[in-house]
Amino acid sequence: MIGGLREGCLRGAVVGLIVIAAWRCLGGTVLADEPMEPAAAAAVPDRPAEDSLAVVEVQRAVQAVERQIEAGESDITLRFADTSDWILTNTGEWLRGRVDWMRDDVMEFDSDEFGPLEVRMRDVAGAHAPRVDTYVFDDRTSLQGRAMITKERVIVETKEGIEVRPRDNLWAIVEGGSRELDYWSTRLNLGLSANRGNSNQVDFNLWWMLVREDKRTLTELAYSLSLGRAEGEQTVGRHLVMFANKVWITEILFVEPIVGHLLNDKFQDIRFRAAPAATIGVRFLDKPNAWWNVSTGPGYQYLNLYDPFVTVDDPQHDGLVRFATRARFDMTDDIYLLINWATHLTFTTIGNTNHTGTADLFIEITNIFNFDVSFLYLRTEEPPPRANGTFPVKNDFQLIFSVALQLG
Repeated sequence: MIGGLREGCLRGAVVGLIVIAAWRCLGGTVLADEPMEPAAAAAVPDRPAEDSLAVVEVQRAVQAVERQIEAGESDITLRFADTSDWILTNTGEWLRGRVDWMRDDVMEFDSDEFGPLEVRMRDVAGAHAPRVDTYVFDDRTSLQGRAMITKERVIVETKEGIEVRPRDNLWAIVEGGSRELDYWSTRLNLGLSANRGNSNQVDFNLWWMLVREDKRTLTELAYSLSLGRAEGEQTVGRHLVMFANKVWITEILFVEPIVGHLLNDKFQDIRFRAAPAATIGVRFLDKPNAWWNVSTGPGYQYLNLYDPFVTVDDPQHDGLVRFATRARFDMTDDIYLLINWATHLTFTTIGNTNHTGTADLFIEITNIFNFDVSFLYLRTEEPPPRANGTFPVKNDFQLIFSVALQLG
């Protein structure tokens, strides 16, 4: 665990160094582990099963494993009935195809008959998977090999032999031999609105997020751009970068060696604000359709203004304490709500205390396209005065409707 923590913290330090020029994250190469040969390779047939017999034979193979487990046998044998993956739905229907991945209790299954499907794990009664995949569990350990999944167990045939784990502890399935690319995902949201006539106005919003998640760490980088013009004058101009590196110590305890945000907002009179921190947190709610994290820790804030009043120090350096929470609630199989909140309490200059909150409602349209309704809230407790004596407004609210492209 110490080695994993050290590795995660090192990755966090690297992310902290590159986040200002974070686009470098896209430059990684794709690596793959060497193919793995399970101990009992002969237990997989040489050719696909005949269509007329496949369902019966696959069902018998899964039932044979269940009987061995129920009998308490120590030497369990997996004998696969087909070269293809199969899943059994709660309605009793067997589907033939390929398990592409599973994460957050959602499995993507490429069905031979219906094409790509996203299936909730609660709707999967069993699986027959003769291809070599990587199975990741809640304790951040992983097993690589061929497998069968029953209602209560995950049985994996590894190099060292058969491993049996509780199904409730299965966190993810990664296709094949755990390639580096399999840990990455990205999302791009675009929103545009325009008015012409009695009022001439154009607003453009972009949100881009890059994520790397493995069995022990989660690294996220997000960029938000908001631009607006009305009657030929700029009315909105904001750049917001949010970054985080999370390292899981146990199933519920984590540390974030580096987390925070960068902000440029012309209309808040903020040329550049950086607020990195290091936190410790817990996941106090962890259910199949909901989770909730809270975290806190010390940090530092740098603030550089566009045009401050003559008596205002510029730039400013403050110590801070970060209080943050993050939660996800799955309303249906295709709709979920993601909430983020962070307060930076600047104890050296209390008026520079600021808050950032987001709420995103995602509605899945296809496997890669989502409709997104997002809300952004920014607040500075006591904004410094501008050179002309006026004060920026404390609160900024933004509601965006956009279409999102998600890969990975």
